[in-house]
Order: sequence, then C-alpha cells, then structure tokens
Amino acid sequence: MDLSGYEPSIVPVGTNYLYELPNQGEDGSQPRFFLTTRSLRGTRVWEAIEVESREQPKRIRNARPVVLKDAWVLNSRMSEKAIQTQLFDDIRGFAAKSDWRHDPLLSKFDERDKDRLSDLLEDDKFTNLFLRVSLEHRCFAEAGSDDGYDDPSPPVAGCDEKVSKSRVVTVFEEVCTPLHELHTLGEVMDVLKQTVVALQLMMLAGWVDHDISSGNILAFRPSEEVAWSVKLADLEYAKKCAFNTKDVDIKVGTAFFMPWEIQEQQRMVWYIPSNRILFYDFQHDIESIWWLWLWIITLRIRGNEASRAPYQPVFKHIAYKEDPNRFQAWGGDLDLEACVHSDLKSMAVVVEELRAKLLQLCSEHNGTSMEDNYERYSNAHAHFMEAFKQVDATSHIWRSLPLIKKIPDSAVNLKRGNPGGGSQGRSPSPGPSNDTHPTKRARPSNSRGRAKRACNGGSENNRTTRAHLQKRLNNDVIPRVTRSQTKLMLVESLHI
Repeated sequence: MDLSGYEPSIVPVGTNYLYELPNQGEDGSQPRFFLTTRSLRGTRVWEAIEVESREQPKRIRNARPVVLKDAWVLNSRMSEKAIQTQLFDDIRGFAAKSDWRHDPLLSKFDERDKDRLSDLLEDDKFTNLFLRVSLEHRCFAEAGSDDGYDDPSPPVAGCDEKVSKSRVVTVFEEVCTPLHELHTLGEVMDVLKQTVVALQLMMLAGWVDHDISSGNILAFRPSEEVAWSVKLADLEYAKKCAFNTKDVDIKVGTAFFMPWEIQEQQRMVWYIPSNRILFYDFQHDIESIWWLWLWIITLRIRGNEASRAPYQPVFKHIAYKEDPNRFQAWGGDLDLEACVHSDLKSMAVVVEELRAKLLQLCSEHNGTSMEDNYERYSNAHAHFMEAFKQVDATSHIWRSLPLIKKIPDSAVNLKRGNPGGGSQGRSPSPGPSNDTHPTKRARPSNSRGRAKRACNGGSENNRTTRAHLQKRLNNDVIPRVTRSQTKLMLVESLHI
C-alpha cells in the first residue's frame, strides 16, 4: 500500500519526539525513524538522530546528528528538496556551457573571481555551499483538517491562510550554527563572503533566494580547528527569476533584511516611486546581505551602545511601507561612521559607499528585458566583492570583535509548539526582547513610526520625509549618497 500521502507517525519519547518516515530506505519500501534531541532555530526544527525502530529507539550505529524540519507548505509550492534538486540541476546546466566565463552576468567579475566559481563548478563542489536535503516526506493533508494536527506556523505576508497545505518533514545532513550565533565579527564576515558566492551561483542558474536572513545563513565546521563554511538554508521561497512578472509572494521574507524596493512595493528611481513593474530580482538578494551587514555592525557588536538608538528603529519585525527609519538608513541620512565601534570606522565608510552604489544601481533598472539588466546585476556583485577586499585590509583590527550572545529562549517566555500542534497554539519566533533579533514576519502596512535622526539623538522635526525629499529633488538636488559628499542630479535625468 502506498503510504506517501499519510501523516508521519509522531510519538513522544520523554521530552523528545520520535518521527517515523514511511517509504524510505534504499528501495523506498522501508520506514526510517528519527528521534529529536533538542530544538533548533525556533518551532519544529530539531536536531535528531536516526534510531532503529519505534519499539527500539536506540541510535543506529555510526549515525550522525541531523536536522529535522517539520513544516506546513502550500500545496501549490514545490518542496524544499524539489527546489534544491532543480536549482542544482540548473547550476550544472550553466557549468556545462563551454563559454560560461563570458556570460554577461559575469562581465564585471575579474578572472580571480571566475576562477573561484570554476573550482566550485567542478565535481559538484558548489553543493557544499548549501544545506543539503537528505530525506523528505510530504503528506498531502489539508492544514487545519480533522486529522488531529494543527498548523502552528505564524502567518506570512502574501499567503492566504485558508488555502490547503501539506505537511513536509525534511531531514538535512549537517547540524549548523545560525550566522547570528557566531562569536566574532571575523567569523561572520567569513561566512557572509561565502554566502555572496552562493548567491552568484544561484544568479547564474537564474534563481533568486527571496529570503536572506541571519537564520537562513548557517555556518558549519566539523571541529573547532576548522574554519566555518556557509550552508545556505531554507530555500522554500527560492524560485526562478521571472522578468516583468508580478510576484504574488513579493513581500515574503524577513523584515529586518528586506530590500528597500520590496518593502516599498515599488520600483524606485533614487527615492521616487516609478511605474515600472516590480519583481524580485538578483540585486534584491544581494541588497539583503547589505542590510544584514549593517545590522551586525550596528546592533550586534558587544559593548557598543552608540549605534543602538539610531539603528534599532531601522530593524523592525514588521515591514512597513514608507518607514521613515528605514528610509533614513537607505538614504544615508544616519551618520554610520560616527555611531559604530571605534575599530569599525573604516568599515563603516566602505558599507556606506556600498549602499550608495547599490542605490544608484536600483535607479538604473531597465524595463525592456532581463538581458538589459545583466550588467547592473553583475555590477552589484562586483561592488560587494570589492567592498569585502577593502575591509579585509583592516581585518587585523576588527576580526576579534565579540558579538552579543543570543539571549536564552526563556528570557523571552518562548513557547515551543509540540509536533502535534493544537494545545499550545501558535509559537512566537525566538529572539531577544530588545527587538535586535529578526523574525520572519513581514506584513505590509502603511503605518509610519517615529525616527531618530542621528547618533546623538535628534528632534522629530529633523526627520527626513518623502515630501521633504521630493522638494529637494525639485530643486535639482538629491540626498547625499555618501556621508562625506552630496551628489547633484537634474530631475529630468531621472527617467521616471
């Protein structure tokens, strides 16, 4: 009998849970059993170990710890295993091109960067940049049905909660550490650089990640003597980039690191909305890395309080349209260099220059064809690689800077949902109570908050508003794109 559509059997074993996954094994006819050992990264993501059977929940000899993810997925969506399989096939398809080094998406890459990609494309080494799926079981049962199981996952913007979902239990090969749980800035920067390479490979295969966050960028090392390696995870929203096609899930993701245009729900020419079709593209993925970098150096460096007041309002759990705090950060109106740790002054200058370049590239979007934007996408990645090279020159100053440790779940009164759901209800995402930790909540809203102007505080009367910027544009001046200088541009040259 085909059990592929049945719910996985889940039974409590002490404080843990035993998952039975049917239709596994070499011939697909045998069940496999996994016993959870501890909770990871929030509700229903577990470290687990394979055991012999339901009756004998003893560890299989030589079994290594794995990650077990129990989630509800829209029936209209591909499972994470299917997404990863197709993504890997598309990367292999790109690698099979004899002239791939001349691809226009690589037009701004230097030969050394292409050599690095070439090495990864050999023998499927690129798969090591991703958290690989080992096993998967999908149960096509409607969420909230009378099967005794509830869907405890929080609502995500862009999704109709009433549509049918299926339960997917996925097993991953490596147990990793989220980026925000690494101990030093040097470790974070090492992993971020590898993440950008993973996004480059996705871009070359025609894919966007659509949800870059500190919880989806994982780090792995088999021992403390080995450097951290990136494992890009949670690809459930990854998809092929579709040019000029309205994205129904455009505002899905983690609000902390959401690209400016995606948060505003409009293509922007500098700071002014345009009528161009908005779709999630390759530059949006790389911009999320910039927001993550900014979050790390302003809110995650231990012992630096100067940047907390101006930058904590920038990172909210809800992605509001016309958020003035976000607007100031993306417009360069906050004095980043004056706020950051004394060892990060030179890095702050590089981060601000990178922001200015990305902002300018956004204004250069060409609505004619995807190919007409290849140079823009290539430039965005080239600017990032150059920024990394610049900060590496001073790494001896900042590498050992310690990061704020994650606050224990108990400090925020976190309720863990049990695999059966129901009794405990919806569980909040884990994170510090001071709102410096991201959660995947991104509901659209037109509400506007209050913004602080600069590191030394500031009057609300000094805050930058969209009307104020429009007035400056009408006077042929746009807001500064770097901290040290103001860039002039005629309104008629904006091509809105």
